[in-house]
Amino acid sequence: MRRPRIKSVFPPIPLGDGRIRIGGGDYGIASEMVDDERGNTWHLLSLMDGTRTRPELADAMAEHDPGITAVEVDESIDALIGMGFVEDAAVPPPARLPAVERERYRRNLEFFSYFHKPPLTAADFQLRLRDARVTVLGIGGLGSYVAMSLAAIGVGDILLVDDDDVELMNLNRQVLYTDADVGQPKVTAAVRRLNEINPHVRISARNARVDGVAAARACMAGRDLVICAADRPRLTLYQWLNEAALREGTAWMRGSNDGLTVSLFLHVPYRTACFQCVEQDAAANHPEYAPMAEYVVGVIGDRTINPCNAPMAGMIGNLAALEAVKHLTGMAEPVIVGRKLVVDVHRMETQFAEGTLLDDCAACGPDGRVPRPGVAPGGLRAAVASGSVT
Repeated sequence: MRRPRIKSVFPPIPLGDGRIRIGGGDYGIASEMVDDERGNTWHLLSLMDGTRTRPELADAMAEHDPGITAVEVDESIDALIGMGFVEDAAVPPPARLPAVERERYRRNLEFFSYFHKPPLTAADFQLRLRDARVTVLGIGGLGSYVAMSLAAIGVGDILLVDDDDVELMNLNRQVLYTDADVGQPKVTAAVRRLNEINPHVRISARNARVDGVAAARACMAGRDLVICAADRPRLTLYQWLNEAALREGTAWMRGSNDGLTVSLFLHVPYRTACFQCVEQDAAANHPEYAPMAEYVVGVIGDRTINPCNAPMAGMIGNLAALEAVKHLTGMAEPVIVGRKLVVDVHRMETQFAEGTLLDDCAACGPDGRVPRPGVAPGGLRAAVASGSVT
């Protein structure tokens, strides 16, 4: 690192009695330090504004305290780098991210500063988003917020899939539409609105419905992530998507609201529990699951029952988008990878339900029915675990 600089999001704050806080009040990130009697720590932090090289910092510290050595200064800088508080001011902005986009995404870059460590920069995370290809399946309440947030943050290629037209009753929660859009295909109105939100990303659409595994695979082929915000046909849609994901090797997220409860789950093929794993586990441990699922599929099926509003859809949709950003950039592990986040919006209580990757899963297990193309059945999980399949 040539010109160490304390990240702008982490201004050091003197607390008195020689104590210094850096990292604000963020749990798991902030740190407190106790300065020595000569104030060397505070002085070093003040000098690390990106205008000095490491040797120049050592020289400046020696002027402040002749007893301090260059080795001690280097060790202190390395410790701050290891804690994630430092970036290299000498690294130029990437040419692939022009000035207009750096300004558009300035707040994104500040957000990403919380997570990057050298040699990565905040701009690297933004470029990963630009290179990402995401499908949003269903652009109703949840899906419209997901699509809007992903477009605004700069996901470079967003495919929308929906076969519904805009209805007046959609407008209480489906943020992409207005009264003028009623009667139009949702995908037509959504593409127009998302292009207005961010003309720097590619928005495409299919006015279609997923009606089987083949259609699900078409949504997943060549994509980095599929976010399912559709709810029909109930359960069956997830089963189609699960098989498609295992065959394509595409991660997929499912989000839903059920009365006053909203939930999210991120499935990563052969790394986490697949939806078949979840169903098998539920059937084995909860006797009521099988008859309930049978009734939902056979009787409720395509019925529209949706007690939802803008605050609920916005909360779960934006959480889904944030978890998608974590997955796409690698900035942090999504909290919903391999487990279900459940939020009771009435009490504002949250809980997680862990998904179990079953050895005897009828879909993704060693003897499962949908091995990934090009990998021998039974050997896929070992290949994934070893890193030879990603």
